[in-house]
Amino acid sequence: NRAELRTVMAMALPAVITTSTRAAMDVADFIMVARLPTEDAQAAILPAQVVMWSYIVFGLGVVTMVNTFAAQALGRKKESECSAYAWQGIYVSVFFGLLASLVIGLVPGVVIWIGHEPGVQANEIAYMKVALLTTGPTLIAEGLGWFFIGIHKPRIPMWTALEAIVLNVIVAGALIFGWFGLPSMGIAGAAWGTLVAVCYRMVRLALAFLSPAIQNVYRTRDTWRPSFSRMANLFRVGIPCGLQFTSEVVVWAIFVNLLIGKRFGTHHLIATNAAWQYMRVAFMPTLGAGRALTALVGKSIGEGNPARAKRETRIAAVVTTLYMLVLSLTYLFFGEQLILLMTRSEDAARIGRSVMVCAAVFQLFDAWAITYTASLRGAGDTFIPSIFFVASHWLII
Repeated sequence: NRAELRTVMAMALPAVITTSTRAAMDVADFIMVARLPTEDAQAAILPAQVVMWSYIVFGLGVVTMVNTFAAQALGRKKESECSAYAWQGIYVSVFFGLLASLVIGLVPGVVIWIGHEPGVQANEIAYMKVALLTTGPTLIAEGLGWFFIGIHKPRIPMWTALEAIVLNVIVAGALIFGWFGLPSMGIAGAAWGTLVAVCYRMVRLALAFLSPAIQNVYRTRDTWRPSFSRMANLFRVGIPCGLQFTSEVVVWAIFVNLLIGKRFGTHHLIATNAAWQYMRVAFMPTLGAGRALTALVGKSIGEGNPARAKRETRIAAVVTTLYMLVLSLTYLFFGEQLILLMTRSEDAARIGRSVMVCAAVFQLFDAWAITYTASLRGAGDTFIPSIFFVASHWLII
């Protein structure tokens, strides 16, 4: 009915913006790096980002479950339980952030093993060493953001996301190109800009989380104690999701770094990098709508109303399918022109046209997979979807 459609859209639109925050930062970084005088940085940024995300996404899969448990607790009218899970998400995020400091030491060896051209390698190392420092702040911000979406207050993380995107463009641009008298750092400046932006967003969300208005209802200042049972719940439901995310990113890391970068070369890397930015425009908003659906389904399940959860899922599936259909047709007919907006290389645009045709085909199926997986996640089922995703990654891709 119309009321349920309005509810889904009211949750989905802010969640789309929230979920797209890091993707928007990465796309902005790519566009700015593409304006540097050499092509090495433009060829390096996607391989570096994919390797970086290969580590971050496992933790992301775990802290995302704050959304599910907060939404279900909200449905059961246990408001303090919502914030208790948010605190456990913070502790999990700190653990992954500290572990990232050890991972940074492996970066040069990994890049050398991948074996891109020397100029590309230097840029990959410069970017990844800084970008991995964003692990802790990114995960804390994501966990707090999904707490707010889980309690059906999606506008709070939405506004912090928009602020962080603007800050990233300003700081990254200043450090990449040397604006305002600052040193020109090239691709490393893009990573530093992202670090500043995610730290800002983390602080903004923490202040909102501890604010009197949220404290009065959800007791956010009183539920800070570590709870191993709740942490175990996050890992129990989140590990399959984290493995699914990691599997997907690792497969694409192999695809981009070893197949394209090593066997084909720099222009093919640039073409894939450019096409990837448009694919993010497609699947990140769909992922955001899916996260909103997780919160809606979780609340419906918590209230003992599975029939409403099914209706909300159908509505979300129709919306994401229509969105992906429009983008697929755009990619199909205007792929080469879109690639040329991202790069000055005509060779890369010619190669990228074929990549965009592939994207146009698979995006509709991606919409259905994301939507129904998100619905099952709201009900607490992450195991079966993860098996299907991991099998498709390694047996098909």
